Amino acid sequence: MASRPIVDRLTGQGLEVFQRRGSAYALLEGPLTWRDARRKARRLGGDLVTIQGPGENDFITRRFEPLAADDCGLWIGLNSIKDPGRFQWSDGSASRYRHWVKAGVPGYRDGMPSEDPARRFVHIYFNPAARGYWKNSDNTYHDVVLGGGIAEFAL
Repeated sequence: MASRPIVDRLTGQGLEVFQRRGSAYALLEGPLTWRDARRKARRLGGDLVTIQGPGENDFITRRFEPLAADDCGLWIGLNSIKDPGRFQWSDGSASRYRHWVKAGVPGYRDGMPSEDPARRFVHIYFNPAARGYWKNSDNTYHDVVLGGGIAEFAL
């Protein structure tokens, strides 16, 4: 099976790996800023996760919520580094899927994404009121830094 060398390499480095379709996913334990998580994912041969649709978002939520250090969640690949306010995936993917925290969710009167230009980095949220939704933050948002990020690897 072609995926075995990748999975074996990642598990050999102590990472727990989940497979879905043509990808393997692993938790990059914190503390890691978004930039540090991306560097680590790339050193391992992948990138931060690109979420293509609701099925993959649900899979990521179910698999990684129990592993996250905090319910503020884990870094994903979506960011607006190049153009504030215009979010793109770190791997260059053209995926248009978004799952922002909606206005009216407890604690989020206005919803997401925030228009604050410092909030260029996105994490998937595990807070019970917004489980599986996304929020943008600055690169060093403390509670997400503690958790780390989710790396994705092509199989």
